[in-house]
Amino acid sequence: MKRKTKSVISIIVILIIFGGAFSYFKFTEQVEKPTPEEEKVKAVVVGNDGEILESKTKAELLYPDNLVESQVSEAIHSMSHQKVQSGAQWGREQITQEKIERLLIVCKMNDYKYNEIYISILERWSKGDFSKAVEDHNAVWEIHGGDEEAPGKASRLSTPEEEMYYIKEYFTDKPDNQDESNNSSQQ
Repeated sequence: MKRKTKSVISIIVILIIFGGAFSYFKFTEQVEKPTPEEEKVKAVVVGNDGEILESKTKAELLYPDNLVESQVSEAIHSMSHQKVQSGAQWGREQITQEKIERLLIVCKMNDYKYNEIYISILERWSKGDFSKAVEDHNAVWEIHGGDEEAPGKASRLSTPEEEMYYIKEYFTDKPDNQDESNNSSQQ
């Protein structure tokens, strides 16, 4: 009888441990993922009477309607670094669907000198098509004055492993609080 009781208790303890571990991982997974509503509303302007006057997404704050052309091209150029390999890279901006869509809206409401290039790139990217990211990078890089001899020209697409490393290296929080300025001196 004692042996049966010990076995039952052992099984119950093991189930509790696994259940606790499973619950912990499921809970932390839900806590870490922002809800779509959290991602969208980041700034709210409230009037004196408590009425919401204005609500902006993170992307709208980053890329306002009156964004100057150099900032548009710099954003596209910096995002392209996630997808390509080049001798040197200046600027890092993580690619998100929200940023792509916002930049596309901004380009369509403004009359930039290179708007056709920007819209072509962003429309392709908005569909998840990064197959021409090398050409996209180099087109914007040339707008910035890049030439054939400079080390910044993209040579090929990153492999999925290289892209994951890039994202992990530059866009995930690190426990030792390294920031982008520390990493930018390495390239």
